[in-house]
Amino acid sequence: MSEARGTRPQLFDDPAIDALVKMLLELASETWVTRARLAALEAKLGPVEDYVLPPEIEARLAADRDAFVRKLFGVLER
Repeated sequence: MSEARGTRPQLFDDPAIDALVKMLLELASETWVTRARLAALEAKLGPVEDYVLPPEIEARLAADRDAFVRKLFGVLER
């Protein structure tokens, strides 16, 4: 996917507020996707609270979490 070129509209006087709003929307989007996927899994498998993930999946999730945090806070570096 290509990224739009040009300047981005600024909605608030302080660009940091725009960055915070974007960060909040990204987080809300990620949260909704997670909730939808969890609901699908629980509908198929039942509650997942007691399920223990294999170590290789735990390691992958840790790497995914780190990438998520970089993406989430990366907007503040622009």
